[in-house]
This record gives sequence, structure tokens and C-alpha cells, in this order.
Amino acid sequence: MEAEGWVKDVFDWVQQNPNWTGLIIFGFSFLESLLLVGIIFPGAAFLVSLGALIGLGVLDFYSAWFWASFGGFAGDGISYWIGYHYREKLLTKWPINRFPNLIHNGQRFFKKYGIISIIIGRFVGPVRPIIPAIVGIMAMPVKRYVAISFLASVLWAPFYLLPGILFGSAIESMAKVAVKLAGLALVLVALVWLTFWLIQFIYQLLVPRAYRWLSRMLAWSQKHPKLGHITSGLIDPRQPETGSLAMMAFILAIFTVLVIVFMAGNQWLIGWNQASEGFFYTFHNPWTVPPMRWLLYLGHDLVIWLMTGFITAWLIYRRLYLALGHWLILSLSAYVFSVIICRMDHGRWHLIASHHAFWYVAVIAFWAILVAGAYPIKWRSWPYILTAVLSALYLFATLFFFKLSLPVALLSGIMAAIWAMVVGIAFRTRYRRQFLGLPLKLIFMVTTLTAPLAAWLFFPGSSHIIKPQWLAQQDYNTTTGWANTGKQQLDIHISGDLQVLQNGLVQQGWQTLPVKTWGNVIAALAASKKGDLPLLSYVHKGELEHVLMTKKHGEQLWALRIWPDSSTQPNQWSATVTRHKRDTDLWFFHHWGYVGTVADKSALQQDFNHAGFRFTPTINGWQLDITDAPQM
Repeated sequence: MEAEGWVKDVFDWVQQNPNWTGLIIFGFSFLESLLLVGIIFPGAAFLVSLGALIGLGVLDFYSAWFWASFGGFAGDGISYWIGYHYREKLLTKWPINRFPNLIHNGQRFFKKYGIISIIIGRFVGPVRPIIPAIVGIMAMPVKRYVAISFLASVLWAPFYLLPGILFGSAIESMAKVAVKLAGLALVLVALVWLTFWLIQFIYQLLVPRAYRWLSRMLAWSQKHPKLGHITSGLIDPRQPETGSLAMMAFILAIFTVLVIVFMAGNQWLIGWNQASEGFFYTFHNPWTVPPMRWLLYLGHDLVIWLMTGFITAWLIYRRLYLALGHWLILSLSAYVFSVIICRMDHGRWHLIASHHAFWYVAVIAFWAILVAGAYPIKWRSWPYILTAVLSALYLFATLFFFKLSLPVALLSGIMAAIWAMVVGIAFRTRYRRQFLGLPLKLIFMVTTLTAPLAAWLFFPGSSHIIKPQWLAQQDYNTTTGWANTGKQQLDIHISGDLQVLQNGLVQQGWQTLPVKTWGNVIAALAASKKGDLPLLSYVHKGELEHVLMTKKHGEQLWALRIWPDSSTQPNQWSATVTRHKRDTDLWFFHHWGYVGTVADKSALQQDFNHAGFRFTPTINGWQLDITDAPQM
């Protein structure tokens, strides 16, 4: 199967298996509504994604509404039954007794809003999975609960589906401009949503327990002085931290190296990585590469050095030498980690690169540790969310450009976050005061927004795409249209000099057009309906046409699109001829719209013959042999 075929397969499966799709929707909504499970289960994000499929026309709205409402109603019903059955005893049972704040908030919410809390709570994430159980504990009559819960579930489902529907409709409109760009946007939005939810969950899990865990670790290190020596310097401000940091760095390095060695020989991980390469190659075309380049340059070495240097200068200016020492230890050690990881993954040294993922993730994670304390308590998770989202987008870009394998990228991100946390603990146990964070925030934001452009300008080769060998060897003779037009067969095989071909066809009324991507999109937005219209480019193996020529045939425009052939012989090319008519999308996007491929090649054959070229049918299509001297 071709690398980009999986998206269509997923959509086809959803459309061909509505019953299974309904059960999956039911399952997600059920778990989202179940007591406590809904706290950690991202069912709301799943419903928004379902809404996007509805907006794209892949899924039926009323079917999704029914199954989502049914699942939510059933999940709430089970939660209500548990509360009704156990009453006050439930509050003392595990795992309910591990969440006293959540139970307290749920009880206060119910006392404040009464019976209406069942409806309101359906739309409030923190109390949604707990309100039905609280209602059961309070012994609300079953008939009254069922009626109100049913109404809440029916209203709740479209509330979460609607944002996805609107987004999916926008994506469908975007697909008229660049279908792969639309798909990439959908994936990136899902990635950001998932990262946001995950960091919120981890933050809420760790922060209330961090002090207790550190106290236990300190007590353990005092009882076990030999092993505790490794951690005592991190959590005990009376002990020097350099030895503990060095020991932790050594342990982390050994663990990382062993994991990379294991992954290099694991066939399952190799297959998993190849599947991910196919996934990312799905989105390759000239519309998607420029925005992804900016994400890749977020973590270029130049950007990180500038960020490190500016923050170092500010810490020196403010004489915050303790923060400065930990900042430099973190940044320099993370750079060394990154160089070693890339050496093991690529087999060669990369001292300046755009894929030192460990370094980037560790640096911005430690930046979040520096500035988070200056925020009010309810906003302190936001620096971590921001840096996690940027890290996820950057790691996605390294995979998009095949700079790192999937296992190594994930390992780099996880180990970098752990290392930043270790250094952060050592810093925070010694420096409890909060310093002014505004300059650090400005440095971070300005560097993030501007430095990638400088890195792109000075190091353009850092984003060069080197396809994995198995992808480079793929051979398929189809091209993907700029809009949702299916695939066009490359049924013309050309041998010879393309410049000679262009000279000969110009004499037959053909015109050579410049190959553009975003330039043609802008031209389509600026064009008048009856004026000169742009012809948008097509893509083959992630590349635009090498040559694009057009000729008017009545009211239609014929386009000859040529790409290099996969043959190792020189001057071998593959081509297709497509037909277009004047078209308008969204009332203002005027262009030559796709009609179909040219099946009858007689007019085309006449032009080639008059130009002095031989154009003959073959088993696999047509063969065009270019002579060096076309007829005049």
C-alpha cells in the first residue's frame, strides 16, 4: 500500500462500519462519564475529533449524537448506582478516598446548584465524573435522576461535537486548497489538544503530592546513607548538589545508551518506526513543508544557543548566580546528551543540527521551572503546558523531516523532561524565593518567534529531507491533485532533453508555466472570475512538477505535468496530461479546476508529431522519444 493510502482507508472503514463506529463512540462516552475514570480518560477530546469527522462528511451526525448521548447516560447511570448503593460508605473506599478534594468540590457543587447540578455538571470537566455518584449518595429518587440525566446527556453530546464539526467544515474548505495541509492541520490540532490534556493531568497529579514525596525521599536517604547519597544532594539543601547531579546524569546516560542499543535491534520497534515514517510521509508536499520547517527550526542549535546566552546574560545582570549555575549545568549537559544520542541514532557526529531534541526539550522545560513560580497558583501550570506543546510540535517536525526515528525522538523527549525535573528539584530546594519572571518570559517568546527565522536563513540545509531507504525505493506511477480529485495516472514515459521538448511544444501553441505553491493560491484569491486564472500544481512522491506546460482546447485548459522518472538512466521522465475548466470555490477562490485526465491522446499525438517527436502506445501507456532537432 502506498504511504498516503492509510488516511483514505481509515475514512472508508468508518463509513463502511457504522455499527462498530457507534460502539466505539459509546465506549468513549461511557468511560468519559464513569466515576473517577472520566478524570483521566480524554473522552471529550475524542468527541471533538469525532465532530471533525462529521464536518468532513465521513460520519453521520445523528448516529454519533445518539451513541454519544447513550454512552454518557449509561456511564452516569453506573456512577449514580454506585453512589446510591454504597451511600456514605463510598467516601471511605479506595480509590474514592484518594481524592478528598474532588469529592468535597462535588458535594459543594451539588449543594450550591441542587438538582440543576446534574445538567450543569455535565459540561464542567472537573466535576462531571463525580456528580452522579454524589447525587446517588444524597439518595435522589431514581425516576427524577433518570429524567434529568437523560436530558443532560442529550444536550451534552452536541456541545462537544459542535467545535469539531465547525473545525471539520473548515478543514473541508481548506482541502480545496491543499488536502494534505488540511490533514496535517487536523493532526497538529489533535496533538496540541492531547498534550494540553496530558500536562494538565500530570500537573494536577504531581503538584499536591510533590512535597510529601520529597519528604519521604529525604527520610529514605537519611536512613540509607550509601544509596541515599545519590539523591540527598538533590533534596537536602544542606548537602552539595554537584555530586548527586553528576551521579544522576551518569545513570541517565547509561540508561539512555542501553535503551538505544536495545531499540536498534528490536524488529518490532523497527517495524513501528517504519509505519510512523509512512504516516509522516503521507503529509509531505510543498504546501506542508514550509510551515513544518518553522516548527523544526524551533529547536535548531542557533535558537537554543541564543536563548541560553540571553537568559545567562540576564541572570548575571540580576546577580542570580544560583539560578545561573543550574541553568548552565542544564543547558550544557543537555547539549552533550543530544550529541551522543544523535551519534548513536545516525552513526555520525552532529555538532550543529536541527534535531538535538534532548537539548531543546530540556532547556525549555527548565525555563518553565524558572518562571512558573512567578505566576498565581491557578496559572502555574501554563508555562509547563506551553513548553510541552512546543516540544510536541518540535518532535513532530523532527519525525516529519526524518531527522530522528520515532523511538529515539520519544526517548529524547522523556529523558530530557526527567533531566530538567532533576535539575529543577535541586534548584528549587535551594532557592525558594520567586524572582521577577517578565524578562525571562520576553526572552523566551521573542527568541521562539524570531530566532527560527534566522536559523532558517543561515542554515537552510538543516531542514533538507533525506527519505528513508524504503521510502526512496517506492515506485508508484500516480500523482495526487492539489484538491480532492483522486489520483492521476502517470501514463506517459519520456526519454530525452526536456528543454528540446519545451521548445518543440511552444511552436505548437503550448505555454510553459512557472511551478508555484502558495504563490498560485494567493493568485487564485486575487483573480477575477472571468480573468486570467492560476493553475495549481500537483504532487508526485512529495515533489511538484519539474515542468508544467499548458494549452487551451476550446473552453478547457490542458496541462502537461512532468516529473523525473524513478529510473537510474539520465533524461527519463514520467508525465500525465490533465483537463481543467474555470472553477470557483468558496465564492472567491478562482482557478482552473480539475475535470479529468486526457484519455484520447490523438490531439496530443498530433502536437508531438508536428514537433518532430515520436509518440507511440505501449503496454504501460505511451512512450515519447525526444529528438534533438524538432521540426520547424
